[in-house]
Amino acid sequence: MDIKWNMGDLLDAVARVVPPGRPAIIQGERVVSWADLDARSNRLARNMMAGGLLAGDRVALLSRNAPEYLEGMVACFKARLVQVNINYRYRPDEVAYVFRDCGVTAVVYQKEFEPVLMEVRAAFPDVKLWICCDGEPGLQGAVRFDDLCVNGDPAPLGIERSGDDALLLYTGGTTGMPKGVQWTSHGYRESQLESPLLKIRPQNIEEHVAMVAANGAPGRVLPACPLMHGAGMASSVAELLVGGTVLLLPSPAFDADELWEVAATCKATRILIVGDVFARPMLAALDKQPGRHDLSALKVVSSAGLIWSEANKQGLLRHLPGVVLADIFGASEASGLGYAITSRDQSMPTGEFIPGPKTVLITEDDAVLGPGQPGEGMLARSEPLPEGYFGDPKKTAQTFRTIGGVRYGIPGDLARRDADGRMFLIG
Repeated sequence: MDIKWNMGDLLDAVARVVPPGRPAIIQGERVVSWADLDARSNRLARNMMAGGLLAGDRVALLSRNAPEYLEGMVACFKARLVQVNINYRYRPDEVAYVFRDCGVTAVVYQKEFEPVLMEVRAAFPDVKLWICCDGEPGLQGAVRFDDLCVNGDPAPLGIERSGDDALLLYTGGTTGMPKGVQWTSHGYRESQLESPLLKIRPQNIEEHVAMVAANGAPGRVLPACPLMHGAGMASSVAELLVGGTVLLLPSPAFDADELWEVAATCKATRILIVGDVFARPMLAALDKQPGRHDLSALKVVSSAGLIWSEANKQGLLRHLPGVVLADIFGASEASGLGYAITSRDQSMPTGEFIPGPKTVLITEDDAVLGPGQPGEGMLARSEPLPEGYFGDPKKTAQTFRTIGGVRYGIPGDLARRDADGRMFLIG
């Protein structure tokens, strides 16, 4: 029988075997233990269902990085609701566009974004729940997030879930208006299990639980980018699924000195960034005060979404010689296209990478160049892939194509494969 991963089932199972006092989320002085995350998300899930939300309903998350973002996301997984990431920099018309595009049924938001919501609320009379994460809501009819997390039954929901339960990742709209990339729970987890940083790949939920229970020293990931970014969400979910800890920066704006302070104090094992916009100030902070922080726990700094330069990588390695620097090439539409690993023992030029096991090139005449076939074409990969763009069959057909009976995701990058198997981004 084929395994069908479900995020809610995995999170329920993990919560049963991790020490209840282990931190699940840390942000400044706030610590959410695994026992608290489990109980609060179970209550929140129940209360959202009691508020009229049904399996498959879309729940928008409009928030900066905060424990409530992760608690809301976990509750959605458990209640079979579809979490929708909203860019908190969007103007009212952009927020309204995404709400309308996905058919939002509930909104979890931070109070600072109430002015935006007040401008769009009248256009969405069918939203069943407006949930304010912090403080007293000023939006008429909204409820307090904490009230939904502390009242009710904290036990697991005991509902049957499916590997086809969905999650939506809205792209930033760099190629037009934002598009909702729809993944199944199973496909999303399968894509995560392709990571070259994983040492163990469980084949079923029993093996997964045994792996988590046997790991007395799980990782601590620090996503430097927003959780509403696909990379921030993916790294955080991946750590929670193995019983680890997510470290969130306290300040709303990125501060490299704060990042290194949190990484040292909270013993981060992995930092997730998005290219040189993070790497450059991180290196500058280390250059300014070398040796200030004890970063001995740090094992990996990974970047997803944007390439970072060889100069910044080598600069970081001067301060962190034992750390592995990983470039992860992918997109919301096609993850795991390739990887570039840099350490004190190996390096790769900027733009060069090792393709993932499912990565191919699609030529102009639709020839598929797989492993061992040099050439040039559009970077693509086969399943696991998203189901497509939510509610947009035309754009889905353009990006997700079946060639020779195999379905490929083709996000739009041109690359070349050399005879030795390595690939180079062209444009």
